[in-house]
Amino acid sequence: MRLTALLAVPLFAGGLTGSTALSSKPVISQPAPASQCHVDEAVVYSCRFGRSLGSVCGTAHALHYRFGPAGKPALDLSSEPDWSNVRVGQVRGQGSGGYQEHVRFTNGNTHYIVYRGQNGELADNPGYTYSGISVQAGHDGERTLASLSCKGKMMAADSLADAAGVRAPADLDIAEAEGGAFDGWF
Repeated sequence: MRLTALLAVPLFAGGLTGSTALSSKPVISQPAPASQCHVDEAVVYSCRFGRSLGSVCGTAHALHYRFGPAGKPALDLSSEPDWSNVRVGQVRGQGSGGYQEHVRFTNGNTHYIVYRGQNGELADNPGYTYSGISVQAGHDGERTLASLSCKGKMMAADSLADAAGVRAPADLDIAEAEGGAFDGWF
């Protein structure tokens, strides 16, 4: 199934604070949330993991996964021209409201899976939202190399899968294989 929703993802959040017409306080601009994205790229996902930033960034026809120190990512993976190294997935939980979606970048036999989700009504903490990065090795990702949970503020498109899908070639289905090794929860 082709993902077709078009998202408008703001690059910068924030605005003006501490100022009203009657206030003598100076107008202070809030800094943009941190990401590894360049000024000409939309932030699809970004979160701080310790001293590193993990980001998925998009242009009109490409997607990038970058991870490492702010402004100097140690890893920068880009969608191949044929998008053979990028897949998206979505799963729904039992009951209403629970879901998880992801964008997976593959480099050789290593898979970088950026995910976000929300607990459903049957979970211990209904409505709780979460995100992170899972790094898996092997053809089918049989070994987990790292599992990073976003503890701070996350910046993300309304749908990671849709934000990736609108950038892929129109005739290409980048969905995970149903029932495949990466069609699941992370």
